Amino acid sequence: MFSVSVIIPTFNEAENILKVINEVEDGLQGHDYEIIVVDDNSPDGTSDLVKKYSKRNSKVSCIKRTWKKGLSSAVVEGVALSSKEHICVMDGDGQHNPQDLSKFINEFENQELDLVIGSRFIGKKNTEGLSSSRNELSRFGIKITNFFLKSPVTDPLSGFFMAKRQSLEGIRGSLYKDGFKILFDILMLDKSLKFEEVAIDFRSRLKGESKLNISTLFNLAGQIFENLTQGLIPANFIVFAFVGTIGVAVHLASLNILLSFEVEFILGNLCSTLLAMCSNYFLNNYITFHNIHKLFSERLKGLLKYCFANSFSILANIGVASQFYLNDFSAFSSAMLGIMAGLILNYFLSVNLVFKK
Repeated sequence: MFSVSVIIPTFNEAENILKVINEVEDGLQGHDYEIIVVDDNSPDGTSDLVKKYSKRNSKVSCIKRTWKKGLSSAVVEGVALSSKEHICVMDGDGQHNPQDLSKFINEFENQELDLVIGSRFIGKKNTEGLSSSRNELSRFGIKITNFFLKSPVTDPLSGFFMAKRQSLEGIRGSLYKDGFKILFDILMLDKSLKFEEVAIDFRSRLKGESKLNISTLFNLAGQIFENLTQGLIPANFIVFAFVGTIGVAVHLASLNILLSFEVEFILGNLCSTLLAMCSNYFLNNYITFHNIHKLFSERLKGLLKYCFANSFSILANIGVASQFYLNDFSAFSSAMLGIMAGLILNYFLSVNLVFKK
């Protein structure tokens, strides 16, 4: 009898989750299975529905996380609490068809594998379950990720896959827990895994809105750098630094515009600095820290904290640059070292003060 734990990370899937669970139960009839829903404290009551349902079916359980959020970390926690020989990860929005589970099981039963990937793109460029813009976004992400993988994969960003528990044990502690594309992380961390891809029926969402957006690609880029540096440089730091370069562009562009209107340099530079800080805060909130501040009051408070943190970063920048310059470093080298010091301090304060979870 095939043994599998199905991990379903959720956020605001109250309209979909019970139907998904029922379909998984139908797809795994005759097998030894458990279904673990890991919910990130959904305000729509997703976890309450699952917990109520679990009283009628002991094979279903729910973890409600109030302390942490993120798809990858949800999967990692679900795996830690699972008990079966195989691990299956799938979404709770109904786009993954549980009838495809039989394809995964057949692959494991017919050959010696570590991993089976449900691919949306075997033999085709687009999938009907995605809009044209999301198809383009996915194809772009796949091209980037395949550049770093040992063996090309038609869908390394798939959220529907099954793996042997034993095959994941060695890398579980190294998985990037703030990301959204855990399969790619698995493939990057252990390039010796024997895997097979199967075509899946990728459907449109049952109800609700997709959580995929442009910030996912930015965080994927950060995830790649974190893997390449073996965790030395955090993914969020890479994205944070990229946002910083946008801030520089905003600063210079706005200053140039103000100077063209004959605004005094000191006033223009001050206004440009404030505009760049505001730009950086909102971009970091949306892209780097996954829109952690949602309410107006949270964003106002966060913006004030960010400006406060930036004042220390500016002082660090000036202090470090001046110190190196006085010790016979070139102006360029001193400036770059000052920028790096300010960036690191700004990131530290942002993580631990401004965007603290």
